[in-house]
Amino acid sequence: MIFTADEADTHGPAPTVILAAHLGHAFQWRRFEKKLAKIRAREGFSIFHAKDFKARTGEFRGWSDVQCNRLIDKLKTLVERTLTQGLAVALTRDRYLIEYRAPPIPKKMNLDSQLGACFRACMAYLFEVMRERGYQDRLNVVMERGHTNVWDCERIFNDLRSHCKILAGSDFLGEFSVRPKNDCPPLMVADMLAATYSMFRAAVEKGEMASPDFQAKPNTKGRLAFLELQPNALKDLKDGFEALRQRKIEYWRAQRAAKSASSLNEGTTFLNARSAPSSVSSASSVSIALHRRA
Repeated sequence: MIFTADEADTHGPAPTVILAAHLGHAFQWRRFEKKLAKIRAREGFSIFHAKDFKARTGEFRGWSDVQCNRLIDKLKTLVERTLTQGLAVALTRDRYLIEYRAPPIPKKMNLDSQLGACFRACMAYLFEVMRERGYQDRLNVVMERGHTNVWDCERIFNDLRSHCKILAGSDFLGEFSVRPKNDCPPLMVADMLAATYSMFRAAVEKGEMASPDFQAKPNTKGRLAFLELQPNALKDLKDGFEALRQRKIEYWRAQRAAKSASSLNEGTTFLNARSAPSSVSSASSVSIALHRRA
């Protein structure tokens, strides 16, 4: 499974960061890229940048509403017909500072950036998706190059990967990579989803439209999941850091105990397999075996 992500509204003194992404198997992405290439050729653009598209600048200078709506419809249909699903999450600056950055902060905890907190929320959702699929897939993440804190997302991914066995009992996380849009076309639809979600949120806040039910039916191909951070979600990230630390301690203790038990069994088997009779008691045999492996 490949997860491509892009962000929106990340600039300004108090940004609301939106992270959006699409999920699909490698063969789905190959099919997606072939069809996207045809759309780009027919509509006359090479790279979809949401900022340029909304402002009608760059490659989209002079485009009519009809052209813009036609392109959005084509991209939307392409995603629905080819990919597994899309997801997006938003985090305001105020919530980030008040609920997450404010003390108390657990000792030795590296606080996530605002983009990083959004990325962690997406990964929590994907952990559940992979669990439902029985961890039969390997998850690779691709993010667009450019945002300052994209490397914070890589740190989070690597941290989760190192603890994957403890958190989920399965090593299903693959590789994290950062690429430009011109080298990874699927990032274009992640950019489109992030920008679209931003526009919807702005319209709802202004009262121009009612808050719609974005959630598609569970079995809908290409369905969207818009993740809402619960009131205590950011505080729980800090509480979860200490909980994970305790789980790591318990995990490594269990691993050490299992290794010791394995050593005990191997030593007993070795001594019992000797052809010559031995006068060493079983209790002494265990002690000798453990001592030799220390």
